[in-house]
Amino acid sequence: MTTEAVEKDREGGRRYAVPALEKGLDVVELLARTPESLSMSAVATALDRTVSELFRVMQCLESRAYIERDPESDRYRLSMMLFNLAHTRPPTKALVSAATPIMDRIATSTMQSCHLCVMDELKIMVVAQVNSPSPMHYSVRLGAQFPTWETSSGVVLLAYQPEAAQRSLLDRIMAVQSDVPREELEARCAAIRASGCEVRTSAIVSGVTNITYPIFDHQGRIVAVLTTPFLPQVHLDVPIEEASALMAAGVREISSALGHRPD
Repeated sequence: MTTEAVEKDREGGRRYAVPALEKGLDVVELLARTPESLSMSAVATALDRTVSELFRVMQCLESRAYIERDPESDRYRLSMMLFNLAHTRPPTKALVSAATPIMDRIATSTMQSCHLCVMDELKIMVVAQVNSPSPMHYSVRLGAQFPTWETSSGVVLLAYQPEAAQRSLLDRIMAVQSDVPREELEARCAAIRASGCEVRTSAIVSGVTNITYPIFDHQGRIVAVLTTPFLPQVHLDVPIEEASALMAAGVREISSALGHRPD
């Protein structure tokens, strides 16, 4: 191994350089954060590399189904491969498996959609989603991601983090946004811990009230949240208070299936 093959990572430790793998990861990360599909030349420009450097890497990613190419436009986008792989992990698979039938029941009982979210760095990700049986409803797309501080799901996940982890997350959130004051997030977290949930008017969608409850594992750690974006309708027979009670019962059942035993 030559000295050129060893680099310093961000924390000052040693790591071995794998140029082809790093190019592939650069491509995947670029496509993950880019809403529209990109041509190979656009990918090369964005990564400050040449097309010839990336040609074989992108062919490999395409052959392994990590990226998809539109045969008409010759543009690339990220496939669902990484999302599907994440769902084969035992913790996520067990969570979704336990939650899905209960989410189906909640949606039917409340006539509202609901979705299951987990934390992913400073974002939340929707890992399961059930539509309302009502012909008119609001729902969130499976796989959608949102900044933690912009959603009830994210703030409830933040509220139940261990104290040191919560402080660290708040430090990182404040470093990347200035719209929501730290004091406001801290106050919301305290209120959530006191009440056990958050019922709050959506900051993103007018007319929707988010009902969000935490889900815990066998160690008492928060692993996910369940949210119903409650959309009132003229002929809706289930009031928001009843929907919230049905949600509370449902998350207790999901947590129990994951081994949680409340004190």
